[in-house]
Amino acid sequence: MCVLNDVKQLAHTIKSWPDLVMMTYFHLYFKFCETMTLLGYNQGSFLVSCRLRHSSSKDMHRRHATLREKGRRQAIRGPAYMFNEKGTSLTAEEEHFLDSAEYGNIPVVRKMLEESKTLNFNCVDYMGQNALQLAVGNEHLEVTELLLKKENLARVGDALLLAISKGYVRIVEAILNHPAFAQGQRLTLSPLEQELRDDDFYAYDEDGTRFSHDITPIILAAHCQEYEIVHILLLKGARIERPHDYFCKCNECMEKQRKDSFSHSRSRMNAYKGLASAAYLSLSSEDPVLTALELSNELARLANIETEFKQ
Repeated sequence: MCVLNDVKQLAHTIKSWPDLVMMTYFHLYFKFCETMTLLGYNQGSFLVSCRLRHSSSKDMHRRHATLREKGRRQAIRGPAYMFNEKGTSLTAEEEHFLDSAEYGNIPVVRKMLEESKTLNFNCVDYMGQNALQLAVGNEHLEVTELLLKKENLARVGDALLLAISKGYVRIVEAILNHPAFAQGQRLTLSPLEQELRDDDFYAYDEDGTRFSHDITPIILAAHCQEYEIVHILLLKGARIERPHDYFCKCNECMEKQRKDSFSHSRSRMNAYKGLASAAYLSLSSEDPVLTALELSNELARLANIETEFKQ
């Protein structure tokens, strides 16, 4: 009986073990119990319990898969997920909606968008991302298309930049068909310029854009060497404007230089980097070789004036 009590105490201790470890243990212990029974120990009730656990191995497998998926998600979110207060502000409906958008559950997203009268489809998770951003980030085209049908959808610009950075061509095409890009004007505005006109079109979260404030969609596509996306944006009328001369005294340049000279220099570098990309040169110029040579001479001259261009 002393051995039996020790075994029961050990089994009680391992209840907190992961399911996979627990399954392995009970399989071995099942064999152990049979051996103990043959030796004359009366532990029928505990043996039945072991058999019940052993027979539910399929349920354990399913539960283990669920825990593994939740662990993966929390690892991506980081430790802030457990302590961030913003998560408590979401209703159960909103949490379910964001989860469905993130994991591409098309029927649930469609049903909630069509039937729910209380759903705020612009609600954000603990990281400040809405359903559109989550769907685009996980390449769920169908969910993205469902969300783009809603009026007053927020963060459309950031979703476009995210899709461009990941090279999701079909999602880029879907977003560009949104009424916000009907006139093509937003494609030429940087997130900073757009912020001055309306709310958070290009915002990643409450703190602003995830990319540099001077990055336009076509500049980002050129930086990423996304030929197909650059071609699509060029057809939409997007262009990379050549920066003004370094000694330009226009009001715009003087104001930018006075407010933030670093951001002004960075915006110039990003523009030239886009202009010099193979994707943009080959698709936007009738003579890419000549354009590349002219650009090379200009950058060599700027390197003597702005030291950051030497890199």
